[in-house]
This record gives sequence, C-alpha cells and structure tokens, in this order.
Amino acid sequence: MNTKLLENIGFTKGEIKVYFALLELGNTTTGPIITKSTVARSKVYEILERLKLKGLVTDIIQGKLKYFQASHPNKILDYIKRKEQQLKNEEDDFKKILPELIEKQKYSETKQESKVYVGTEGIRTFFDELVNQLERDDEYLAMTIPWKGLIGKSPTMIFQNFHLKRAEKKIKAKILTSDKTLANEEKVNFSKTGYYEFKTTNIQLPTGIGICKDYVITFNWGETPRAFVIECKENAEHYKKFFYDIWKKSK
Repeated sequence: MNTKLLENIGFTKGEIKVYFALLELGNTTTGPIITKSTVARSKVYEILERLKLKGLVTDIIQGKLKYFQASHPNKILDYIKRKEQQLKNEEDDFKKILPELIEKQKYSETKQESKVYVGTEGIRTFFDELVNQLERDDEYLAMTIPWKGLIGKSPTMIFQNFHLKRAEKKIKAKILTSDKTLANEEKVNFSKTGYYEFKTTNIQLPTGIGICKDYVITFNWGETPRAFVIECKENAEHYKKFFYDIWKKSK
C-alpha cells in the first residue's frame, strides 16, 4: 500500500507502521506490535501515545497488562476534518495579525534607501513589485538611451511587460530619449500599451533612468544588467523636476 498519502496528512513512518500492525493484530500487547511493525522497543510507547492523541488507538488494562487496539480507519477522516478545522482557525488568527506584519514591512521599506537588482530576473522582480504599488495619479517617467543589441532581448521584454501592466492600471508614462532611431522603435513598442507620451530631446542623456513614486532607478545594461534603485522622496522630487524641465523643451 502507498503510505505517502498518510505521511502527507501528518503521520510519521513509525506511526503508520504501528497503526497498520494493529489493524492486522487486533487487540494486543506491545510485544507483537514491535515484532510486526519492526519499530524499536524504545519508540513504540511514544508512537502509541501519539496515535491515541490522533484518535486512532485505544487501550485497556487486562490483568496486569496493557492491550492496544486500532480504531476504525474511518477515524482517519475524523482526524483530517479536525486538522482542517485547526488550519481554518489558524488562518483566521493569522488574518488578525496580518495588518501588523504588513505595517512592519512598510516601516522596514521606508528605512531602506537603496538596493541593487542584478540580472534581468532581478530587474524583473523590481518592476513586478513596482507595478503592484502603483496607485491612481502615479506616473512613470523615463529617460532612455540606446544600448546596442537590446531590442527584442530580455530587458526590452521586461519593459514591455511592465508597461502593459501599468497601462492596465491606467497609469500614465512619459518617455524621453535623445536618439531618434530609438524613439521610433520605442513608439512601436509603446503603441501596444497606451497611456503614454513620447518626446525626443537634443540633450545627451548620460544613462537610462526611471522615476516613479519615491524611486529613482538607474540602469546599466552591460554584460551583467543592473538596476540601482534609490528610494528617497526628496531625491525623487529633484529628479522629477529635472525631467520636467527637459520635457517642456522637448518635442
């Protein structure tokens, strides 16, 4: 018999061996149980006590000896139902403390000033977290520069996925670039999303930068892509002002 199911619902291998032995032996003392189950003598009483707590073993004193008997297998269903109710109670209790845990995480996040996300998967993780934080009246500002060989690669897909999710939440994006070729390529990409504006500028931008909420993200798409993320409201406000100063003069 496949005993994995019983293990999955919380029985140890020793408990399974002892219970199966009792099913076959009927009312018996520990000696035959040890022989049948191959469980060590030093462990058998401990296992029997656990099975009693699960409602699967009963005992009785006959003369000077204690006899044990397996409860009907239907009792396993009762045990499962009790576990389900216990899990439901624990879930209800956890929901009561969940807001406090979320507040603790928020407090920790406000203390964190900077992070570095390494690799395309790391950067994807940041943008997945960011899109979940987006709220009405937020906007995403970006200054982009061309990186050779990126079109169609993972970084491009990261941005496409982010902007699709952003647009689904009706969050606007404003994109600046100093490269007309890149502008044309990006307009094609952004045409699939909506809620965006695109402008080109004569100012040579030093690197790719994203600004959203209190985050300023600086990108480096070298051999190992990195996103340097600074979370600071004052810093983000300075970058937003810098962005809009250029935006107003761009076409």
